[in-house]
Amino acid sequence: MTLEDQITSEALKLGFDSAGFVPAGNSTTMEVLDRWLAAGNAAGMTYLSRNRRLRTDIRLLEPQARSVLVAAARYPPHSGPEGGFSSLGRSRDYHLVLIDKLQRLAERIRDLAPIRIARPAVDATPLPERELGLRAGIGWRGRQGQLVSPTGGACVVLGELLLDIELRPSRPIPSRCGDCRLCVEACPNRAISDDGLVDARRCISCLTIEHKQDFTPEMRSLVGNSLFGCDRCTAVCPWNRKAVTPVMPGLEPREMPDAEEILRMTPAMFRERFRDTAVHRLGLRRLQRNAAAVLANRRRTHGT
Repeated sequence: MTLEDQITSEALKLGFDSAGFVPAGNSTTMEVLDRWLAAGNAAGMTYLSRNRRLRTDIRLLEPQARSVLVAAARYPPHSGPEGGFSSLGRSRDYHLVLIDKLQRLAERIRDLAPIRIARPAVDATPLPERELGLRAGIGWRGRQGQLVSPTGGACVVLGELLLDIELRPSRPIPSRCGDCRLCVEACPNRAISDDGLVDARRCISCLTIEHKQDFTPEMRSLVGNSLFGCDRCTAVCPWNRKAVTPVMPGLEPREMPDAEEILRMTPAMFRERFRDTAVHRLGLRRLQRNAAAVLANRRRTHGT
C-alpha cells in the first residue's frame, strides 16, 4: 500500500466517509467567492470578507504545510427537514467530533511518516474548504452548492489536516447530479440560484444561525418553522439513499425542545441542554428570537 492508501485506511477506521489529498498552495476559486461577496450574498457574514486573504493560500495559515488531507464525515439525513432543528443542531457539536477524530488521525499518521506538523481544521478556520474537498476527490459540487459524496450522500461535513509532507494529489470526481434539481426546488425561499450559489439573505440556515440582530417582518416570514438551521436541500438528495458509509459516531440525533419550551428556558437551562452542541454558540437570546418567529408564523398560518 502507498502512504496515501495507508492514511486513507486509517481515516476510514476512525469513522470517516472518505479522505483525499491536495497540495498546499493557492486557492483556485477566489473569483467565485469575490463575485458572490460583491453581489451581497453573504448578508451579515462579514468574517468572510475579513478573512478573504487567508483563503487565497493555505500557506498563509501554515507556512510549512505541503499537503492538505481532507476527510468527510457523514451525518444522518433529516427525516423531517421542514422545521425544528437541523441534523447537525441535534447532535454533539460536529466541530468537537471532527477535531477529536482529526487529532487521532494525526497520531496514526505519525506512526506512518516522519511528520512534524499536522494541524487540524474545520469550517471555523478560513480555508476554501469546499474547494479542497472537490479537489481531493471527496465528491462533486451539487446544485445546492454543497459537496455530494458518492458513498456518503449530501449529508457530510469536512475536516482537514495541514501536513508538512508531500502526498500524491487525489483525482477529482465529475458531477453525477445529471438533470436532477430536487435540491434547488426544495428550498422554500428560492435561495439557491441556477449557478449553485446561495443567497444568504434568504437562506433559512443563515437567518437562524448567522444573523445576529432581530428579524424584520420579511426575515421572520422566511424562517418558517425552523428553530436552528435547515436541511431541506441536503435531505432531499437521491444520493443519500445510496450512501453506504455509517454515520460518524457522535453525530447521531437527539431529542430537541419545541418553540414553547425554548421560550420558557432560563440561561442555566439553555447551557445544560445545549452546552456540547452547535446550538450553544447561538446563545439563548437568538434561539428565543427564532422560537418567537416560529410561533408568530404558526399563528399567522392558522389565523389565530
